[in-house]
Amino acid sequence: MSMITLTSDLGYRDPYLAIVKAKLLSGNAQAQIVDLSCDLKDNNIAHAAFILKNALPNFPDGTIHLVAIKFIADRSGFNKGNAVDNSRFLLAKYQNQIIVCPDNGLLTLIDKDFHADVFQIYYEGEHKQHFFLKDVFVEVALHLLEGKKVEEIAAPTNDYYKAFQFESYVNGNLLRGKGIYVDDFGNIICNITRQRFNEVVGNKNFTITLPGSRITKLHNTYDDVKYGSALVFFNSFDYLEVAINGKSALNMLCPRDIGSTFDFNLLIEFYD
Repeated sequence: MSMITLTSDLGYRDPYLAIVKAKLLSGNAQAQIVDLSCDLKDNNIAHAAFILKNALPNFPDGTIHLVAIKFIADRSGFNKGNAVDNSRFLLAKYQNQIIVCPDNGLLTLIDKDFHADVFQIYYEGEHKQHFFLKDVFVEVALHLLEGKKVEEIAAPTNDYYKAFQFESYVNGNLLRGKGIYVDDFGNIICNITRQRFNEVVGNKNFTITLPGSRITKLHNTYDDVKYGSALVFFNSFDYLEVAINGKSALNMLCPRDIGSTFDFNLLIEFYD
């Protein structure tokens, strides 16, 4: 029995998410439905990609991931390779699982070297674009749960939107990274992986300068520092995370005038 995950911006105040689940269960009462993340803000494709990328290894083969986040161009932080089309929906077979999403760049944000079978989904009626998670994606999931072929509802394609995250890079004795996700606790997760840090910094001494503090060592847990103190460590996803024990790093470390645009740059100075 396949599992279905939902990633969306529908939230929990309105009935929309419950309606989606009701339609899934009406079509297949045995469906296992998991809310992966259903309260995403600002059509943030990067956050959706981060969540899905790090969740994928924890789900069994055959899981169907419905990702209902559209792309809003003026809120992107990506290098764009071709035109986006929010009315075009894709199905990808990736790591023995299925991803269903708009043609929004999600696939290459999950994996910059993305190579997998991708299909464009057939559907009739422009009215279905409004609530596409219910009116298109649920139908796709139910079709697959019945064991039917993908080719009956979609056609192979290599023409889909490609977006790429800003990557960490080295400039002299500086490793430069960027915040790519903020969790509900205000912890800032950066795009520097443990592997990247070990390759560049390794056993060298280093300094990370944050507003009000200088970090010269990595910690293991929040409790390694006093309440209200900053720390940097590799989280369970093996990404470098900036946190404040007991408080929100986002609120304390980011400029107050950035409005709704999240922009956090991390500089790691390393030396012998």
